[in-house]
Amino acid sequence: MIIKINEMNEKEKMEAIKKIQKMILEGKVVICGTDTLYGICVNALDENAVKKVYKIKKRDFGKYISISLKDKEEIEKYAYVNDVARKIIDKFMPGPITIILKKKDVIPDIVAKDYIGIRVPDNDVVRELAIVPLTSTSANISGEKSPTSVDEISEEIKKNVDVIVDTGKCKYSKPSTIIKICESGKIELVREGAIPFKEIVKYCQILSNE
Repeated sequence: MIIKINEMNEKEKMEAIKKIQKMILEGKVVICGTDTLYGICVNALDENAVKKVYKIKKRDFGKYISISLKDKEEIEKYAYVNDVARKIIDKFMPGPITIILKKKDVIPDIVAKDYIGIRVPDNDVVRELAIVPLTSTSANISGEKSPTSVDEISEEIKKNVDVIVDTGKCKYSKPSTIIKICESGKIELVREGAIPFKEIVKYCQILSNE
C-alpha cells in the first residue's frame, strides 16, 4: 500500500499519520521519505520489528542501525550527550546529520551495542510518525542503491513492507553526514554526506574561539 501523503488535505493527512503510528506500535514495517533518503521505519524498541528490517534488507546483524527521533530534545532519553554534541545538535538538527553517541540501555542491543547513531530528519512527516524511536536505515537491499523517491524502491523491498509513505523526492537526495562524538569531545568523520564535514569542524572551531 502506497500513501501519497502530499496529495491529502490536512484532515486526511492527520488521519493517515494516526493510522501509520498505530501500525508502527503494532510492529508493522513502514517505508517513509526523509530529508535524505527513503528509509525503513519500525519501532526501534521492538526487537521483533527490528529483526524484520535486517531480514528485508538482507543486512548483517553486526551492522547496527541508526534511529530517528521526533525532536532533538528527546536525544538524551536514548544517549549520553556531552557539551560538544549538544552544540552540534542545536546547530544542525533537524537536518541531514547522524550523530553517533554512547547509547543508553533503553536501546536494544540488536539496534546498536555501545554507540548509537541518532537522526532528527528535516522532514515533518517522518518526525510525526516518530512517537517512538524509529529505525533509520535506507529502504534497499544492503549494498544496493539507496532510493530518493518511491519509484527508486525495488519491487523486492516493496513487497516485504506493510505501507509506503510517499513524501515526494527527498529534499537533499543524498545520505546524511555521519559523525562520531567521543566522550572526550573529539569529533570523528564516519561518512561525508549532505553536510560537508569541514562545515561542522569550522562551526566547532568558531565556538571554541568565542
